[in-house]
Amino acid sequence: MAPPRIFIGAGGWGSPNFGRDVVEEFAAVLKELGIREIDTAARYGLGASEKVIGETQLHEKNFVIDSKVLMFGDGSGTMTTDAVEKSATQTLESLGMEKVNILYCHAPDRTTPIAEQAAAMDAQYKAGRFAKLGVSNFPPDMLKQWLDIAEEKDYVKPSVFQGQYNLLCRESEQSLFPLLREHKIAFVGYSPLAGGVLTGKLTFSTTPEDLKGTRFEVKENNFGGAIYRSWYDKPEIHDAVRTLADLCKQHDVATSDAAVRWLLHHSALNGGNLLDSANGDAIIIGPRTMEQLKGYADAIGQGPLPEELVKGLDQLWEGVRGVWEQ
Repeated sequence: MAPPRIFIGAGGWGSPNFGRDVVEEFAAVLKELGIREIDTAARYGLGASEKVIGETQLHEKNFVIDSKVLMFGDGSGTMTTDAVEKSATQTLESLGMEKVNILYCHAPDRTTPIAEQAAAMDAQYKAGRFAKLGVSNFPPDMLKQWLDIAEEKDYVKPSVFQGQYNLLCRESEQSLFPLLREHKIAFVGYSPLAGGVLTGKLTFSTTPEDLKGTRFEVKENNFGGAIYRSWYDKPEIHDAVRTLADLCKQHDVATSDAAVRWLLHHSALNGGNLLDSANGDAIIIGPRTMEQLKGYADAIGQGPLPEELVKGLDQLWEGVRGVWEQ
């Protein structure tokens, strides 16, 4: 199988520490690495991410832009006809574009009928506002309902699914991937480092100061950190990270490098031709600093992992599988 493609996540773009100058600096390095697809969302930075991408006119510099319909709270009411229209209009205005590559439903809206959601996205597609329909974080049964409605009504069908996927989060391989393969839907995985957990910082930190500047920093209104803690701050996960660190030490490989290289060369992802040459699986990397971006670049350039290390990494899933089945 071909390695998955690599997208750049723009979740922190447009923040005080990630303005136009930093975006342009990143863009230059990304071009050298051959990474041309940018993943943003109406929600990121309350719109700041889309705006800085528009201000830097990256779509005119051979970058491909993907975005997501605005979501808030638990997603309820965010996919009504009016909400989708309003969000898509604002996204294109912020980006300075007439059409994005992928427009995702950011999260399940469990209160708006799926038929209305599918019709709303189809209307935007037929208005020429995006090339591919994506869904993110949907349970398989909801995706199947959407596909059935789209087939019946001749609506645009989802061709991209975005979800969390990494060494310690592989539940989708059994519950979701068969459905995606059946319908030739590409998978785009986010959180390749499990929000930073696979660097070992959360597991091996001894004081709150050790986590300063990370996703897991202890501070008010760190809602994203709270979500990731609910997923990963568990004994089984920490045990797996300790085992990961021991395995990587034996092979002189950094844990973060091992996590990225496993995704690229040893996971269930396939970057090959599903629908066309630009529609294989992908992973989203989300470096916040140039140092982190260069770290990803080093990992990407190193190729497959030693066979014995891969065997050990694959066994980690068995120890944490139950965490995701609760």
